Amino acid sequence: MYQCMQDKMPEVRQSSFALLGDLTKACFQHVKPCIADFMPILGTNLNPEFISVCNNATWAIGEISIQMGIEMQPYIPMVLHQLVEIINRPNTPKTLLENTAITIGRLGYVCPQEVAPMLQQFIRPWCTSLRNIRDNEEKDSAFRGICTMISVNPSGVIQDFIFFCDAVASWINPKDDLRDMFCKILHGFKNQVGDENWRRFSDQFPLPLKERLAAFYGV
Repeated sequence: MYQCMQDKMPEVRQSSFALLGDLTKACFQHVKPCIADFMPILGTNLNPEFISVCNNATWAIGEISIQMGIEMQPYIPMVLHQLVEIINRPNTPKTLLENTAITIGRLGYVCPQEVAPMLQQFIRPWCTSLRNIRDNEEKDSAFRGICTMISVNPSGVIQDFIFFCDAVASWINPKDDLRDMFCKILHGFKNQVGDENWRRFSDQFPLPLKERLAAFYGV
């Protein structure tokens, strides 16, 4: 697999990264000893010129981070800047944007101190990428990551807070503890700016968003 991940044919690399992601989900104990060898290769394949290779490498990094937890820390510098570049790149295909956003969220979930300082550089495209995907486990872990990063670096979200509100409102049925995380951030922001400023801010919202946040989160 190590050889296939470095093959000059993009199709071979694409399949290798898909297999790596699947093995990571199914039997991580067999993959873990090789992570130090695999991560630099994944990092060099975060090249959106090869969309399918990049997409599968991005997805595999997200799956690995969930399994690695805090041990992902030394590998963050190998991948984070490329992921932030991809999410900010014009005309990036929708699936790659969504996968990139999920992986950034997952990296921030396991290593918030390392990822949160860059929050301002990706929060807007992150929110717009994930507002349109349905509730699922990947979205759940990514949003837990963004909430954890906001708690570490609240100033990183202030300029784009309306986008965060919109992304939160895209959830149909978040788990209770995730809903509590949303509540805490929304109420924290409202309390920080004061009722009058919050009213002015929320008056900019489209009516469905305003009503949804009021009904679900009491803001």
